Amino acid sequence: MNHTTIDSIYGTMDDFDQLIQGTKNNNMSVIMDFIPNHTGKESVWFQKSQRREGKYADYYIWAPCDPVNGTYINNWMSVKGGRAWTYDKIRKECYLHQLERDKPDLNLRNSDVRQELENILRFWLNKGVDGFHVQNVQHLYEDQDLRNETLIPGKTGNAYDDFDHTQTRNHPENAKLLQSWKHVLDTFIPKTCRERALVVTTGNDIDAAMKYLDAGVNIVRVNLMSGNGTSLAEHIETILNQLDDDAACKRIGWMYSDKDSSRLASKVGPENVKAFLTIQATVPGIPFNYYGNEIGMTDHPTHSGRWKYRTPMQWDRNGTGFSQNPPWLTQNPNHKTVNVESELSSKDNFTTLKVNRRLQELRRRESFQWGETKVFREGDLVMYTRKAKGFPGYLMAVNLGKDEVTIESLLAATGIPKEVKVVFHTHQTIQDTDISRSMENSYMLGPSQGVILEYP
Repeated sequence: MNHTTIDSIYGTMDDFDQLIQGTKNNNMSVIMDFIPNHTGKESVWFQKSQRREGKYADYYIWAPCDPVNGTYINNWMSVKGGRAWTYDKIRKECYLHQLERDKPDLNLRNSDVRQELENILRFWLNKGVDGFHVQNVQHLYEDQDLRNETLIPGKTGNAYDDFDHTQTRNHPENAKLLQSWKHVLDTFIPKTCRERALVVTTGNDIDAAMKYLDAGVNIVRVNLMSGNGTSLAEHIETILNQLDDDAACKRIGWMYSDKDSSRLASKVGPENVKAFLTIQATVPGIPFNYYGNEIGMTDHPTHSGRWKYRTPMQWDRNGTGFSQNPPWLTQNPNHKTVNVESELSSKDNFTTLKVNRRLQELRRRESFQWGETKVFREGDLVMYTRKAKGFPGYLMAVNLGKDEVTIESLLAATGIPKEVKVVFHTHQTIQDTDISRSMENSYMLGPSQGVILEYP
């Protein structure tokens, strides 16, 4: 493995250089994944560490253990299941892996390791990349003394979720390391007169997200459905209300899925996708769309593990569109009906893709760019307002339930004027009577539907 070459399956370094130049010519940016938490077991670094060769002896986290007798240095569990320690026959010790056992964790307290990682960042920055997405940021550091995790009362201790991960997840040292990497990125500003982006993903942890933003990270990705509650509507309400810092909230990257989790349509049902895209596009922050969510792609019905949500983008009914080469992974059988070409050519003006495009146009308006946010909820009805001083405000009402609702009951709490304009609907054509209407009259919202109202 070499961190500064291109795997031949993807092409050559010349191909990469052309990609960088092509994106610059089209006013686009390239953000690379950066994986500093671990390497593969086939890494030269790990092989030298197995043999205790020079500085590499301490490149990973090793500890004495006796798997025959079930004796390990602590009770840490792997996110992927089983113990986080695996015995190595060559070194005759256990190595730490918070993820799969073929991904040993690097020892980031080793200054040589940190320098190696910084050199990798500088190499790609010199190549012209515009920033990095740091993967597995929550696992970078762990307790230096390798102390036990706290077992949650009533749990058996046989699974990862049985513990409170105070020793191995979002360690305070993580933020300091991110600060140092952001400093490296900032040294390249004078060369191009533009900032390079540092992006991380915290998944469900808003508190960690705020700490990483304070450390100087540009964008922290958070799952928009990760709030607490008994319903999807309550999840959305709680996570938005946790963000009382309006400036920081605008640097949150809202995601529903990625290469390591099921697609949105498979999580909430295809009938709910447009409602959730409406929320993602209109809350303060930056929408991070996993390719295919904008057309309602679903997980593959027979692929196992992560491959079921990594199938190729469904461009047309033939399974091509982007390239005439055979896809690297079998496409979802529904690509014949769920694809970009079909959704654009359809006479239906409310395909998922057409609705999403209208939402992206709305996002350009001032109140969606820097307007203040207020959140309201009644049952499965989520409502929130966005209003920038001196510009029209907007009220979003989204019904995440299975029954039809009226939105009047919450309108009084929002404090918006009664005279409004309907500027967007997920499922219905905006009638002339909706262009300017009074909210004194009943407005019904069907299951999985969303509407956006404009007010002075």
